[in-house]
Amino acid sequence: MTAKATNKAGQDDSDDGVLRIGDTPEEPKYDALFRLHGKPYEGLVNPPASLMLRYMDTLRKRGSNVAVSWLLEQMLKADAYAVLTTDPAVSRAEWQQVCDLVLGLVFGKPDPLPKSSRNG
Repeated sequence: MTAKATNKAGQDDSDDGVLRIGDTPEEPKYDALFRLHGKPYEGLVNPPASLMLRYMDTLRKRGSNVAVSWLLEQMLKADAYAVLTTDPAVSRAEWQQVCDLVLGLVFGKPDPLPKSSRNG
């Protein structure tokens, strides 16, 4: 809930110079981020800025390995996170690609999604 300034008459003063945020949060959207053994796995494609800030806070307090693991767990659906952490077919290079993709989404890099995932 955001605080609203009121003028002396008790009416909303929408031009008081105070930045208003969070009034219309975007609904979470999930899309396929990668395929493993032919099966698509989904993750959050429109993360809120708060997730980026929590990642940076975790990075500062607990280090990069913990922060990346935490972020992947937040961004990926449970089955996607589980398969990445348990399937021996996932190479180090492929793991890095998934990490780069998720970080690109969180930090708002233009067009971080692979072309093949855009249509479902």
